[in-house]
Amino acid sequence: MSKKHVLEVAVFKVKDEFVKDINELRNQLKKGLENYPGLQEFCGYLPVSDNMFADIVKWDNLEAAKAAAKAFEQGAPEFLPYMNAIESVEFMGHFDSE
Repeated sequence: MSKKHVLEVAVFKVKDEFVKDINELRNQLKKGLENYPGLQEFCGYLPVSDNMFADIVKWDNLEAAKAAAKAFEQGAPEFLPYMNAIESVEFMGHFDSE
């Protein structure tokens, strides 16, 4: 049985000029996220048939997820390359495991 956690799900479009760089940008994002307490796991997903990408991040709790999301929204330097590649966020939400 997996321990209690919160999933953060983001579905977004990437600017055409950054699609080829998404794996490197995600590696940078993951390194930045590792500096935030409560990170359990990060998984990035590529589109199968359209230009929609998805990131799923597992956090210890909602507070940890919101702290990292706030830093992202406020333009923390470690997140800027990834932020600049995003054309639009189609969905962003948090889900509790219980």
